[in-house]
Amino acid sequence: MTLSRIVASSLIAAAVPLFADNGRQHVAVATPTVTIRGVVRDNNGAPVAGAYVRSGTYSSSRNNGTKADGKYSLTVPGGRPILLTIEDFAFEPVTVSMTPTADATVDFTLTISRPTVTVKLTNDEKHVLDLGTSRFAYYIIFANYARFNNANLCKTDGSAFAPHKSEFAKIVGPFSLVNFSPCCSRGPVVTANVEMKSGEKMQVYFNESCDGSELIFLGRERATGLYDYFKFDDIAEIEFQ
Repeated sequence: MTLSRIVASSLIAAAVPLFADNGRQHVAVATPTVTIRGVVRDNNGAPVAGAYVRSGTYSSSRNNGTKADGKYSLTVPGGRPILLTIEDFAFEPVTVSMTPTADATVDFTLTISRPTVTVKLTNDEKHVLDLGTSRFAYYIIFANYARFNNANLCKTDGSAFAPHKSEFAKIVGPFSLVNFSPCCSRGPVVTANVEMKSGEKMQVYFNESCDGSELIFLGRERATGLYDYFKFDDIAEIEFQ
């Protein structure tokens, strides 16, 4: 055997142990899971429907959140500490640390409510909406609603005024249609009175109505979690928390 063949054979022999299968198999061990259940309530003890209970990528949202009675179920890894977060549009989220066990019952109470808007209608109905989801809007024909956090207003001196919804204390109807050329030279415009949280009170005109657009105020109803849409024609007052 030549020297070159001896060297090549030695190198191959030396390399074999590095790549040879030692016969051992590495089997991935699945993390055991457990299911926990409970009820989410508000600070008055009433069940909260539609709240989401989650831990990392595990979420009750797959089951559309809590039911009408506030009940939830959530399957998570067991035997180790996890962070559990409870979220609902009407409340500040709550996060707790726990080590879940099989068939554990864990109830939660959401105590810090987010700000609200109360819409009082001309027929004396009252609807409490979530401020965060509430919007000033107008309808676009064959499209949808254009929605804004700021109101597009005009003052009596003709100057533009676009306060954020959080700056309002009240918008007081009735919402009347009048001619006022400093704010709308093309025809009638909707007017109402507003009270700001700064204490300022004034009459304003809604610029979108200058084009004849239907004015809307919308938001998620606190009691149901569903969106409600209210025409300005039907609103007597909008009160902001």
